[in-house]
Amino acid sequence: MTYLITSSDAESGTIETLPKTEGLTLVNANDLANSNLKFTTRDKICITSEAAIEVVLKRLEDEARTNAIIALKDKYKFRQLLTKIYSDYTFEKVALAEIANLTIKEKSVIKPSKGCFGAAVKIIDTDTDMKRLETEIKEELDKNGAVFSEVVLSKNEFILESFIEGEEYAVDMFYDENGQPNITNIYYHPIPKQAAYLHMIYYTSQAIFQKIYDKAIQFFTQLNEILKVRNFMIHGEFKLNANTLLPIEMNCMRYGGMGLGNLTYHAFGVNPYTCFINNQAPNWNEIWANQPDSNSIFAFFVAYNGQTIDKTTHKPNIAKLKKQFTKVILETIFDYQQQLAFGTFYLKETPANLERLLAIEFDDYFEAI
Repeated sequence: MTYLITSSDAESGTIETLPKTEGLTLVNANDLANSNLKFTTRDKICITSEAAIEVVLKRLEDEARTNAIIALKDKYKFRQLLTKIYSDYTFEKVALAEIANLTIKEKSVIKPSKGCFGAAVKIIDTDTDMKRLETEIKEELDKNGAVFSEVVLSKNEFILESFIEGEEYAVDMFYDENGQPNITNIYYHPIPKQAAYLHMIYYTSQAIFQKIYDKAIQFFTQLNEILKVRNFMIHGEFKLNANTLLPIEMNCMRYGGMGLGNLTYHAFGVNPYTCFINNQAPNWNEIWANQPDSNSIFAFFVAYNGQTIDKTTHKPNIAKLKKQFTKVILETIFDYQQQLAFGTFYLKETPANLERLLAIEFDDYFEAI
């Protein structure tokens, strides 16, 4: 059996944009917790959100995947694991109460040991006001804590690690029944002008695949020499530095969140969950050869709630936002009162317009109710 575990604590997007998938059984995490269902080594499990991990672990009768989930979900344990591949990387555990008194000697990143949606992830250096930073992190945790539980977002445990220079990429993949890596999409993740909108845009193209694919396959092959898992999804985040692909974090049992993983289907007509079920990766050479334009770019866009908008008095102006896009393939609108964003969009875009979109201030796309 192949199960997709959903959760009421999950961010919206994945289920709303999920194509019809034969052989995929949807199970709510609360129903799973109240059932006698167990997952054997032969079952395949994927999730829509980190919020479902805890209940899955309690039902998973597979030591290799259990150990992999525990190692990958905790960023500190993940860094310990990676020392077998990258020996010169520095990192340490930090409690929230210790942040104000930290002495920073180099450009670094501090982030929750368990995290989601870029919440409370901060780049710091020798000039950072650490007391002010602690206050900012507390405020951000309070805001995001209303949406994400402690299982998804750590409120006290942080990891302080070296900052990795380079451009950011993400990879959706799965290990098949033989433990071999199969890639279902690769995305470039440009950084927007406003840091608060960190995950606003991811996009894919043939050029991106040519740059990253072989490096990603090599990393995931090395990783599974350690994990030794089969039938296991990962959404991996990386930096490309001097032609070396360096891992930032691995999110287990899922593709990219909020529907990012479904871009493969809405752009190319290839269902990534069917690939997982059938142990068959997309034929990327064929996919790119069939594109009418070799420069085609397909993007995933998250429409955030504005930074200063009062949601009790204002609502998103979706029509105004859509005028900024080149071509909308699919739109999914959320309840902005309950989510951190008001929707996601699958787009066919141009390089010039992507640059313009990166400068968006979402405050400008809200209007009085």
